[in-house]
Amino acid sequence: MLAFIVAFAVAPPNPHALVDSAIAAMGRTAPLMRIHSLRLSGMQHDFVLGNAERAEGPWRVSYSQFNQIDDPLSGSSRRVEQTIAPSGVKSPERVTILTDTVVATRTGGRESGGSHGSYEDIIDRIDGSPDRALVLASNSQALRLDGTVTRFGITFDVVSFPWRNGRMKLELNRETHLPDAVVIVREYPDNFRWEAFGRVTMRTDYVDWTISGSGAFWPMQAKVSFNGQPLRDITFADVVLDTALVPADSFAVSDSARLQFGRNSRLNFSQFRLGARGQPTELAPGIVRVPDFWAMTLVKQPDGVVIFEAHISGQYLHDVIGEANRRWPGSPIKAIVMTSDPWAHLGGFREAAAMGIPIYVRSTSLPFLASLVKGGQQPKFVPVAARTTIGIGENKIDLYPVRGPYAERMLMAYFPGRKLLYGADLVFPNRGPDGRTIAGFDATPANDLRRAVAREHLEVESVFCVQTYGPFAWADFFR
Repeated sequence: MLAFIVAFAVAPPNPHALVDSAIAAMGRTAPLMRIHSLRLSGMQHDFVLGNAERAEGPWRVSYSQFNQIDDPLSGSSRRVEQTIAPSGVKSPERVTILTDTVVATRTGGRESGGSHGSYEDIIDRIDGSPDRALVLASNSQALRLDGTVTRFGITFDVVSFPWRNGRMKLELNRETHLPDAVVIVREYPDNFRWEAFGRVTMRTDYVDWTISGSGAFWPMQAKVSFNGQPLRDITFADVVLDTALVPADSFAVSDSARLQFGRNSRLNFSQFRLGARGQPTELAPGIVRVPDFWAMTLVKQPDGVVIFEAHISGQYLHDVIGEANRRWPGSPIKAIVMTSDPWAHLGGFREAAAMGIPIYVRSTSLPFLASLVKGGQQPKFVPVAARTTIGIGENKIDLYPVRGPYAERMLMAYFPGRKLLYGADLVFPNRGPDGRTIAGFDATPANDLRRAVAREHLEVESVFCVQTYGPFAWADFFR
C-alpha cells in the first residue's frame, strides 16, 4: 500500500486581518475606531542627541511635564509643556499645535509659526502613537505583511505601509495582538541634527500596557530610539479616550502663524541657500566668512581654497563652493576643515566626502564620521592628532587639537601670519543687562581654548569662531 504525503501550503496571514485583531485587542470594550479625543498627561525625558562632548554620546538630557489632547482620526494635536530644571523650577508653559499641514507655538500669549523640521518630528510622534498607527494601517490600501520577528521569545507579525517619505512598520504581538512597537524608516532633510544620517530608523517601543478608564488598553510608557540611540522616554500619568468630539478651537492656528510657517519653509535646511541670513564678508585679505545659521569660512591660499566646516546641507556646501569660485576663479577647493563633530554641523559632510575633497578632522572623530558615509565611499580623511599645517604664505593654517572637558573632539585653526585664531565652537559671549554689551565669555569652553593657546605658545591678537559674531580682540576674550 502506497502512502502519499501531501503538503499543503499555509497561506500567510492577511495584514488587514492582523490590524483588525490589533484594533479589537487594544480597544477591548471601547470603539477604538470611533475615538475622537485622546487626553494624555505625563513626564518626558529627552536625550539631546548630537549635542555632547562626543558625537557618539553619552547624551545630555532634559525633562518636561506635559498635557496633550489629540484627535486620532484627523491627526491634530495640542500639547502644553513645561521644562523642568534640575532645581525643580518649571519654565513658562509652551503650547504646540499641529493641525492639517501647519505647526505653531504659543509662549507668553504670543503665537508663531514653527519650522518644517519640527513639523516632521511632531507628526511622527502623533501618527506613531499606537491608536493612530492602527487607524493609518487599517486605512492604507498598500498595507503589506513583512514577515515576523522574534524578540524576548515572543513572535511579532510585522506589517507596514508607505508613510511620508518612507515607511511605517507595526510589530503586532502574536499572543496579545497589541502593537508593541511602531517603527518609522525615512529621511528628515529639514532636521538640522538628523539630516546628516540620511535614511534613519525611528523606533517606539510601547510597554506597561494597562486598561484605561475607558476600557481600552494603553501603554503607560513609550521608549523612542533613533538608529538605536535613546531619544526620549515618556511616562504617562493619565490617559482618557473619548468618543466625544474635541472642541473645534482646540487646534485653531492664527492666520499670521500660518503665514509665518509658510515663510519659514524658505529656511528649511533642505532649501536653505547662501545669503538667506547675511552676505559673505572679508575678515582679512583672502579670509572670508560666510554667515547663516552658523558661519563657514573661505581661506584663499596660493594653490587653492580651504573651507572651514560643512554645515547645513550638501546644496549649501555647493553654494559656498560657488562663492569661492566667484571670488577666485580657477582656484580649486583643496581642503575642508571640520573643527568638531556635533550632529548639527554635519549637513554637508556626506556631500564633501562624495566629492573627494580632503577633509581634515580630529583623529578621534574618524570612526563616527566614517559610519555616516554610504555606498562604500572612501573619504579622503586627513586625521589631526597634533599640529598640522595647510598651505603657505600669509594665510597659512596651523591646526591643533584643543582638548579639555568641553573641547575634547575639537580643532582650532591658527593663522600665524595674521595672529588670528579660529576658535571652533568655543567662543560664546555673555551679554550684559542691556542685551548688547559683552560681559565676558562662557567660562567652560573659553577655558579649553585659552589653555590650548597657552599650551601651543601661540601669539593671538584676535579670535573668531563657527558662530556669526566677532571677531573679538584676544585681550578681551582672555579677561
